[in-house]
Amino acid sequence: GAFAVVWSAVDNVLLEPPSYERPEDLYFVWRDYRAFFDLDRGWLSGPDVVALDTAGGALVGAVGMRVERVTVEIGEGSRPEELKVMRSGPGLFDLLGVRPALGRGFAPDEVGEDRPDLAVLGHELWRTRFAADPAAIGSEIRLNGSPHTIIGVMPEDFRFARHSSLGSPETADLYTTFAVDLGAEDPGGGSYAGLVRARPGTAPEALAAAVTSVGDALDEQYFESRGMVYYPKGLMEDLVAPVRPALVILGFAGGFLVLVLAVNLATLLLGRAAEREREVAVSRALGADGWTLARAALLEGALLGVLGAAGGLLFAMRGTRALVDIAPADLPRRAEIAVDPSVVAVVLGAGLLLGFAAGALPAIWAARSRLSTVLRDAAVRGGGGHSAMRRGMVVVQVALSLVLLSAGGVLVRSFEALLRADPGFDATGALTFRVPATGAAYPDAAALTTLHDRLLAELGSIPGVDAVGGLSTLPLSASADQTRVELPGAPGNTGEEDHDAPLIDIMAVTEGAFGAIGARFVSGGGFSTPGAEPRNEVVIDHTLAEEFFPSGRALGATVWINADTLQVVGVIQQPRLYDVHQDSRGQIWRPNREYTYRSLFYVVRSDRPTASLLGDVRAAVRRADPGLPISQVRPVEDLVDASLSRQRLSATLIAAFALGALVLAAMGLFGIVSAAVTRRRTELGIRMALGADAGRVLRMVLADGLALVGIGLLVGVPGVWMAGRLLRGVLVGVSPFDLLTLLGVAAALTAVTALACWIPARRVTAIDPAGSLRAE
Repeated sequence: GAFAVVWSAVDNVLLEPPSYERPEDLYFVWRDYRAFFDLDRGWLSGPDVVALDTAGGALVGAVGMRVERVTVEIGEGSRPEELKVMRSGPGLFDLLGVRPALGRGFAPDEVGEDRPDLAVLGHELWRTRFAADPAAIGSEIRLNGSPHTIIGVMPEDFRFARHSSLGSPETADLYTTFAVDLGAEDPGGGSYAGLVRARPGTAPEALAAAVTSVGDALDEQYFESRGMVYYPKGLMEDLVAPVRPALVILGFAGGFLVLVLAVNLATLLLGRAAEREREVAVSRALGADGWTLARAALLEGALLGVLGAAGGLLFAMRGTRALVDIAPADLPRRAEIAVDPSVVAVVLGAGLLLGFAAGALPAIWAARSRLSTVLRDAAVRGGGGHSAMRRGMVVVQVALSLVLLSAGGVLVRSFEALLRADPGFDATGALTFRVPATGAAYPDAAALTTLHDRLLAELGSIPGVDAVGGLSTLPLSASADQTRVELPGAPGNTGEEDHDAPLIDIMAVTEGAFGAIGARFVSGGGFSTPGAEPRNEVVIDHTLAEEFFPSGRALGATVWINADTLQVVGVIQQPRLYDVHQDSRGQIWRPNREYTYRSLFYVVRSDRPTASLLGDVRAAVRRADPGLPISQVRPVEDLVDASLSRQRLSATLIAAFALGALVLAAMGLFGIVSAAVTRRRTELGIRMALGADAGRVLRMVLADGLALVGIGLLVGVPGVWMAGRLLRGVLVGVSPFDLLTLLGVAAALTAVTALACWIPARRVTAIDPAGSLRAE
């Protein structure tokens, strides 16, 4: 069942191709900016997209696209709501090879300022907001106040497997085209993710050469051949790259658990064969051939394997739903994880193979057994000529369990290190939400500034609110704008342009935002009280301050951003934007009234429970403007939790697999020692009759079991080393060969298996020597 759940994720996310026409011919195209600054994965400009689309040769076509959150009004008098819209060139559906289930897609000439505004609905939006009414085709909705005509509805199973840099990987609510001429845009901008299709039969190398050729021409035309590089990545390869290491590790862990189970089942079947050895010997004496007995053993193993797989699939049907619920929101193709026919076939096949493999050992033993050998073994050793084979199985189980336990141990320790990491801000007691101010009501920066001031005043008047502020970008959201910055006269300048004009994340904040988000000032403070004239102030983060002002004198320094000359008034501990455990590129914060964003994330800090605060927050937004929607409401702590979700999932599942392997190994050892005690009853009775006390015999039995554990630990060391190499890229703050973890795992494995030995060994002390000899 555990294997089926993990395999459903691995298969649907990593292996199963998306349901597009020839998905292997689809590629994302990215810019490598490293000739200009430290960014190797950048979006394309409008002219880039046009050049790729018209290149011909190995390229069939290209589209640019991006995901936006827009304010949508559905029906007269409806309250605005914020939805996810995929904006693209008109050829997106043709490039993917998909067609709307109802209506039509976009025509090639239906793009630009002079064309009608059209929209295609996602199936879920059509079902929930239009009651799946075909009459929705031709009706009108408003996007950011602009009317759009609905021309189509996408199929229910259509999910665009877009890259996470395009926004949430979940399906867009609706689709529309750009209302701009891409070819007339700034060639230096980077506003679009580019998707291209190769001609059928084009090798990846040929496609890469074609993209490089177009890129070289663009670099020469627009960048004076300074080294702007364009490169393609296969759609599936690019999509799953961030999660591939974690899913591969989970797949290996699931496979290891199945191996432990196979060895455990083989041990069980060998034990059953031992109980039936007289029956087998008599069958041979009465004329049964070896193949008949072997076939029976193989059939028993196969039946157990298939029935177990069927039961596991029933478990997996619920387990996959639970996995989807707890999986990270940015997991590609998350909604597609399910027990489909290919998963059923693999799991049933694995069960059959597992059963055959486990039944092979008793089958071989049954085929080779002889009546004289069985009787001699029973008389001399208490039976069990294959006991060495069963003991070897226990050694293998212990070794495999050591590998899984060590992997689980270091992953758990890595996750603990992430939990202890300082994100650079205080997430407790803060609630965040987004207020998109779109449409004709706020046509310019002055109107937006007035709205933001009104919202701040209304939110600040809520009882129990300690701080409130607005930010263009939330921490741990990986969604800031980037620009180059210069700090003239800074002691840290080296004279090299790449160093002295670094790429930084730039964000805007309102008054009170630093306090609301719980940012910590290293020196200086916030912005001056707003006045009629711009103050031209900035706050920088500690990474920029330490790099360019190692003496600690960043306050008052000059900063150049584009054509603006600004002054540093504060230095803050970097509120981490990408990874909770490490600093990223430098950050600069500007006052929103001077660097105005249309939509902001507001943060309200209060000791009140979130549930009681939310109603007052909604009322405050309505007082500021009844027509404003509110979206993405969540505690700021959820940002931290979401950033840890992949590591939490991996650590939880592998730890669960490791514990399952430990239980299986303990059960196998328990069975071996129990059988040994039973089979050696006569021998032990004689020992005790000749004067051995119970303690001595107990120690002898325990020593026998612990010797198997010790051998298993030694055998498992190479596996631990190989697992460590696999885990190296996903661990944070801990070595894959952490000595403390490995010693703890070995001690735990020894303790649990020692308990499994001690329980049957206690039976030794209850042996009545005289009764045992009389029974014999």
